[in-house]
Amino acid sequence: MKKFLFSLIALLAVMTAQAQSIYASWRNIQPEVITAADESFTAAIDTYTFYEDGTYSQVTEHTMATEPAQTMALEISAVNEIKGTFTLNGDQITLTPDKNTYKSEVISISQNGRVTNNANLKAKAKRSINAEEVKSHLTQKKTVTVNVGNAVMEMTVGGKTYNFARFATIKKK
Repeated sequence: MKKFLFSLIALLAVMTAQAQSIYASWRNIQPEVITAADESFTAAIDTYTFYEDGTYSQVTEHTMATEPAQTMALEISAVNEIKGTFTLNGDQITLTPDKNTYKSEVISISQNGRVTNNANLKAKAKRSINAEEVKSHLTQKKTVTVNVGNAVMEMTVGGKTYNFARFATIKKK
């Protein structure tokens, strides 16, 4: 019986420490790079901020290179943000995004290595990051496994593990 109680107390201590340590801003340690068949690519860095009131924000910074990727003839930098609520149950965190909070912005466009203010290119890029396909991906409810250490959080999504570094601790309001 004593062994069982000790195990239960240890488990509760771990769960409590993990729940308390999630309240921070976490940023990818390594960008995720997705290469398409035409050799264009997207590099994305995610930042999650979890607040004690059960809300979170996710900011994704993208760099997309196309036409062709090797020469970076067209490079687009953009950012997406979505907010929502989360629940933590042991090592499982459920993210419920609010699609009404989705925002996006084209930061810059470079063509052949030079920044351009081409309105047509900027409008096309804006349509691309506001496409329903992008929004539907970012606004899906998902449950992921998290493992939070002192300064690192591992998030496993669909069998793939992403590593995040703590770069800001959220203080109580």
